[in-house]
Amino acid sequence: MSPLRLLHLAQKSLLGHEALTILSLDQLPREMFPSLFVEAFNRRLLSILKAMVRVWPFEFLPLGALTKWPQVDILNAVLDGIDMKYDQISDSRRGKLHVLDLRDAGVNFWNVWAESMDDACSPEPKLRRQPVEHKGPKSALKVITNINLTEDTHDEFLTHLLQWVKERASLVHLCCHNLMISPKNIHSLSKILDSLELGCIQGMQVDSDWQLSILAKFAPYLGRMGSLHNLCLSYLWLPTPITPEDKVEFNSHFSSKLAKMPHLRSLYMDSVDFLKDNLDQVLSELKHLHLSGVKLTYISPEPLKVLLERVAATLMTLDLMDCEINDSHLSAILPVLSQCYQLTTLSFFRNRISMAMMQKLVEHTGNLSALRVERYPAPLESYDPQGVAQQERFVHLCRELMGMLKRIRAPRKVMFRTHPCGNSAKWMVFYQYEPNFYKCYLLH
Repeated sequence: MSPLRLLHLAQKSLLGHEALTILSLDQLPREMFPSLFVEAFNRRLLSILKAMVRVWPFEFLPLGALTKWPQVDILNAVLDGIDMKYDQISDSRRGKLHVLDLRDAGVNFWNVWAESMDDACSPEPKLRRQPVEHKGPKSALKVITNINLTEDTHDEFLTHLLQWVKERASLVHLCCHNLMISPKNIHSLSKILDSLELGCIQGMQVDSDWQLSILAKFAPYLGRMGSLHNLCLSYLWLPTPITPEDKVEFNSHFSSKLAKMPHLRSLYMDSVDFLKDNLDQVLSELKHLHLSGVKLTYISPEPLKVLLERVAATLMTLDLMDCEINDSHLSAILPVLSQCYQLTTLSFFRNRISMAMMQKLVEHTGNLSALRVERYPAPLESYDPQGVAQQERFVHLCRELMGMLKRIRAPRKVMFRTHPCGNSAKWMVFYQYEPNFYKCYLLH
């Protein structure tokens, strides 16, 4: 076995004497801090961690990268060290730390310095790489985290962090980059949202059966999330009964918030019916649009058409699965769909479309050379009068459509799928094409 190198032996010896370690921190070279911090973290030497944070010589501390699970005792030690840093008399190291990152990110910081330690011990040291340091305003400490608000948000780690930030509002900015929301109680949610810099939020997922009153209270917060890149809305609906006037007013108010998000690039809507009349007001410059489960059967296709016209130049993913799209809807959007030249993924599974309209769909997508994945429903002619899929008929129609498609362009991956219906409700027939590959099988 290779013997331990001198610096590692020195580090191990140093951590064996807590008082000596704390007294020595001011004289230690900055190169030793990351590896020493990791070792103290792994051995849960809380007093040493606290003292190290007090004199931390870098602007960036990616604490979250060292553990998959939040640890309250570690957090307390780090926050206590930050308090000591701000309370102490000015010294050469004071004020270095400007970003505390609690996300599961920043592993490269620790890896770079681990390699630097190895280089320092090698016969021919390599050029040491410096970690990326925060270049933003230095008037306050920025704490970056991701927050998951469940039905019962009594997380001790989050509770302690929020209280600590609240008591130091003039010195600390709490930035949540990804926010997941699923609570029913807007009151506890409001307290948390009020403590965040909403302009920092880049990704948000809302998955809750909120009623109109709660959605109305949430909308103003959404309107302040100007840096939002990704938004996922699931299972949100308006209560019944609701007057047509109230519905129009709320839809307009909520969708107007979405329309004011200049950086929004991905929208996922799963079973969110209340925005279906306002799709044309929602966004522009999207790259990914997922409207799975948004039922479009009984509304005009015009809002969807206008929305696609707005995003045609940038759209790369379009998911219209299970939207109850019929021939008239598809006919209305085909001209603009054929202009989505950046489209790489197209999904129409679980919609009721005839063979004649499927042929028109194939023709209109013929010039979309960027398409890599295409998912289509079985033509309506694949089913018998009872709604049961006929496998031989289904395969015949799929091959006919594939023949048309291959005469227009070279498809990469194309899939057709039946609905689970009739006496075979537990089964679906699946047909898949790839170059030099055909497959047809049953799915349970």
